[in-house]
Amino acid sequence: MMKRVLAIIPARSGSKGLKDKNIRILNGKPLIAWTIEAALNVNDIDKVVLSTDSEKYAKIGTRYGASVPFLRNDVLSGDKSSLMSVVKDTVSELSNRGENYDVVVVLQPTSPLRTNSHIADALNQFFALDYSPKSMASVYKEESKYRWLLQQNGQGHLRFLDDKLNQGKGFTRQSNADVFMPNGAIFIYESQYLGEQYQANTTPFIMSKESSIDIDSQQDFDVAAQIVKSNY
Repeated sequence: MMKRVLAIIPARSGSKGLKDKNIRILNGKPLIAWTIEAALNVNDIDKVVLSTDSEKYAKIGTRYGASVPFLRNDVLSGDKSSLMSVVKDTVSELSNRGENYDVVVVLQPTSPLRTNSHIADALNQFFALDYSPKSMASVYKEESKYRWLLQQNGQGHLRFLDDKLNQGKGFTRQSNADVFMPNGAIFIYESQYLGEQYQANTTPFIMSKESSIDIDSQQDFDVAAQIVKSNY
């Protein structure tokens, strides 16, 4: 049985770190256009919805092929609104309109180097998982020494984030397990099991560090622009 797949691109307008970052021009196109076009070029995706609180963003999104069936309400448009609250609201609103989907792919527009191939590969891996409920999140591999990160406990004493190291186990580079950093580029969920953003059953989809850039500052934007310029 074929699964109906919905792609949601969350793009609110109130960015504080980098003003209007979601529509800043990157190599001739607004930032959201990179993600919209990537999603539209994935055969398994049935619909691409832009979730935004802005009429301006909505017009840009529809110009590049996304559907914007409604604007996000004020409650879900603040900088403290969670990603999953937006996803759940979008899925619920579409269901009320008679549109139901089996799988939800969440694609943040701040990841312009995530391509349609990444999304297609992630979906293929997700479909191949033989258990339910299931979820997937994109990551990139970090150097294993990051398992040695320390924090202070309530008494001000140093403790490793990895408790095994506090117990004197595995304090060698060779014994360190792989360490992954989330990049926010791709999340995939079964629509009937929309819970937390990262769940107990979340499986990694591994991307390269270069393709994992997440634009949150001018420096991030400049790095992405340089990579895009080199690749196109």
